[in-house]
Amino acid sequence: MATFNPAVRTKDREFNTVYIRISHNSKTDYIKTTMSVHKSGIKKGEIADRTILANCWIKIKQYTDKLNNLNIESWTIKEIKQFLAAETSDISFSDFARKYIDKMRVAGRRKPANNYTCALNSLEKHYGKSIYFSDITSKELRNWIEILSSTTKRAKNMYPVLVKKLFDEGCMEYNDYDRNIIKISGQPFKTVRIPDADVPSKRTTDAETIRKILAVSPSVPREVLARDVLLLVLYLMGINTVDLYNIDKTGLRNGKLCYNRTKTEGKRKDKAYIEVLINEEILPLLEKYKGGRKLFNFSEHYANSDIFLTAVNKGLKSLCLKAGIQKITVYWLRHTWATIAQNKCGASTELVGFCLNHASAHRITEGYIEKDFSPVDILNRKVLNYIFECSQY
Repeated sequence: MATFNPAVRTKDREFNTVYIRISHNSKTDYIKTTMSVHKSGIKKGEIADRTILANCWIKIKQYTDKLNNLNIESWTIKEIKQFLAAETSDISFSDFARKYIDKMRVAGRRKPANNYTCALNSLEKHYGKSIYFSDITSKELRNWIEILSSTTKRAKNMYPVLVKKLFDEGCMEYNDYDRNIIKISGQPFKTVRIPDADVPSKRTTDAETIRKILAVSPSVPREVLARDVLLLVLYLMGINTVDLYNIDKTGLRNGKLCYNRTKTEGKRKDKAYIEVLINEEILPLLEKYKGGRKLFNFSEHYANSDIFLTAVNKGLKSLCLKAGIQKITVYWLRHTWATIAQNKCGASTELVGFCLNHASAHRITEGYIEKDFSPVDILNRKVLNYIFECSQY
């Protein structure tokens, strides 16, 4: 067991800093206190001031109380010092969260990093300050969620889920559960019910609308880009623009586009891998947008995938305006492909999910089976025939 004693490390100054001396396994170290003792209160190198000694023994009792329930025989004296010197209330949730989010950005996960940032900003706005872990209580979380529920549809679910993830990651970072070293002791989410997200309105259109967009003659480069990306997204089974932006040249193999879906690659055992047959109708587009570093040159013209998506959506908005139809975004095309596949081409929901590269509901069984992507190509051809049967482009 570690032992503690009040101590000074200098004796001849007017005022000398007071330390708590730790002795453990024949080693000695010191924890600095905020107290100082006048040289007149030091006798034979030891503290003699009774007030200082009383305050030191109060601090020492706190230390022994913290260590009594722990098995510290194998600890180094440095570990004991770090454990006792740490103040749990001083751990900044805001600082930890921003470091965690920064790591996501470095890993290229900009969109989820933006969502986490929005959630953190919302919570800090509610508190009116930077937040410590000890500030996060069940009561305040419920108050925050109540405000979110009255003003937002999606954030009332997403923001608390993300903040809970950050809190749990902080506990994993600072708590040592094997040795019962608990620096973050609260469990504020245990009694908090996070509301379900509202079901979003359907973001889908029909084949006739797509044909009307394609019938418009683009007059500016952004409209040309939007029209071409529309075709790429539909012919490649609702591919996300972030994947068009990221796909490496090696993704083009044997007439197929082979890639890992950026959104879920790091979350799935199969790395969200999929193969899509490249139909001959879009071969000119592959040549037109041929990249130097990547398969497409979008990354050579736009700083990141978000800016690329914004440019496409602006061009698409302009085309919709000229066509005299409701504005749609490029993400609607993914929904539209899925809806036509099931409602017009008779595909099962499971097959549609497979084509969209969603996680399977049969993950264990899926691990036994080698994937065959030929049903994907057959269904894609049916969808394309339905959409473009009467189009001229």
